[in-house]
Amino acid sequence: MCVVALAWQVHPDWPLILIGNRDEFHARAAAPLAAWSDGSGIVAGRDLQAGGTWLGVHAPSGRAVVVTNVRGAMPDPAKESRGALVTDMLRGEGRFANPTATDLDRFNAFNLLAVGDGQARLLTNRPLPQIATLSAGIYALANEPVDTPCPRAERLRAALAAVVEARADPEGLLDTLTATSDPALFLRGDVYGTRASTLVAIAADGRVRMTERRYEKGGRPVGTTALEFRIG
Repeated sequence: MCVVALAWQVHPDWPLILIGNRDEFHARAAAPLAAWSDGSGIVAGRDLQAGGTWLGVHAPSGRAVVVTNVRGAMPDPAKESRGALVTDMLRGEGRFANPTATDLDRFNAFNLLAVGDGQARLLTNRPLPQIATLSAGIYALANEPVDTPCPRAERLRAALAAVVEARADPEGLLDTLTATSDPALFLRGDVYGTRASTLVAIAADGRVRMTERRYEKGGRPVGTTALEFRIG
């Protein structure tokens, strides 16, 4: 993902709301949002180049994880896949399932939000590796280090805060994600641009709503997937 916002334990109907845009090169192949067929319990899109994901939910447990890349040095192809970190944390097994036992510098620069087992955590390795437990609130990340102000992230955070304050249905946030005025949430490039807008909303009774809108070159819509299921 490139800009994402999280509302954690602040909306009366949806204790977890996660919303964001994935910006990527259009030439990089990806599979749409779906329940993975490998028995992992993961519901997510899939990066067909590296095999992991950028945002997903583990249906049996309700864990939700999302990662953003952080701008800076050129990516090192020898580093571990950030998508593999997301996948292992979602499954709760694998080499990177426990981030406290993982050297976060094994990955290219990232920010990550993980919700599950009754807590929300922020992980990052820029400017230094850190793991922080988040209190109830509204948070936003983009492609900047977490201590760097980002107008794009703040715009999305404010939109999510307005939905929480109004106790509104979060589905309308998907329209907010198409905003192109400065600071633009949506990028219409022909080579690189917004590829997907995704909403995850988890209710107190375990209902999960996931919606993904997909786009091609120039920001043209090419498909929508809407899934509903229960944790467990």
